[in-house]
Amino acid sequence: MKIELLLEEQLLLTTSYIKLIYKKDFDKIIIRREYIKFINLQFGKLLQKDLIIRVSFKTFKNDYAFNTSDITINTKEIIISGILNDPLGIYDQGYIDNFKLLTDQKGKIKWYDLTDKQKYYYLRGCVLLGGVKENIDNRNSTIIIDLSNVQIDLDVYYEIGKSFFTSFGYFGTEFHSFRDCLVSIKESLNQRENMPILKIRGYKNFEKNFSNNILFSDFYEKFTNVGFKIENVK
Repeated sequence: MKIELLLEEQLLLTTSYIKLIYKKDFDKIIIRREYIKFINLQFGKLLQKDLIIRVSFKTFKNDYAFNTSDITINTKEIIISGILNDPLGIYDQGYIDNFKLLTDQKGKIKWYDLTDKQKYYYLRGCVLLGGVKENIDNRNSTIIIDLSNVQIDLDVYYEIGKSFFTSFGYFGTEFHSFRDCLVSIKESLNQRENMPILKIRGYKNFEKNFSNNILFSDFYEKFTNVGFKIENVK
C-alpha cells in the first residue's frame, strides 16, 4: 500500500500507513515516522489548504480532501489536524488497516487468526480490488468448499470465495450480498457444458454451527437454484 499527501499535485509525503481519528470539532491524521518513505518538509504551505490524501493498493486508488488547520511534528510522529471533506463517508479506516495487513503479510493471511472486524474489512476490501465477479476461476468439475472450521457467517463467505476464485475472492458479507454474487455468476455458469459439483467438506461442523441460521438453508437453496449439485462430506 502507498499513501501520498499532495498539495496541488505536488508530492509532500509518501507513507505506508496513516491513522485518521475523528474528533468532535476536528479530525487528525497521525503518521508514524517508521512508515514514512519520502518527505518534503514545506508543511507551512499546508495551513488552511486542502491536502489530498491519495491511497493506492493494487487495483484500488482513491483521493480524499483534508483541510489542514495545524501540524505537529515530534520525534515519533507527524500529526496533521483539520477537517476531512468526506460528505459521502467514503473514507473508512478499516480498509486502510486491511490494506496494511495484506501488505505486511504479502497477501497471505491466516484467516482464522483474524478478528471479526478484520474479516469483515478483508472481504469488503476484496470488492474494492476485484468487484463482484461474473465468472468462477475454478474450472474443475468438482469444487470443494471446506467448512470444517467455520464459526461465523463471514467464515462461510470467505471459504466460498476462496474455493471459487484465485485471489481476493468475494462472495458476500451477509445473505443479501451472497445472493447478489450468485446472480452475478449465473449467466457464465449457464454457458458451461457441465455444471460443477459442490463438495461440502466439514458438513457436520457447518450444520452444528449454522442449522438455526438463515445462511444454512440459503446456502443449499440458492446454490441448488442456479444448478449446482451438492455433496456433503463429514
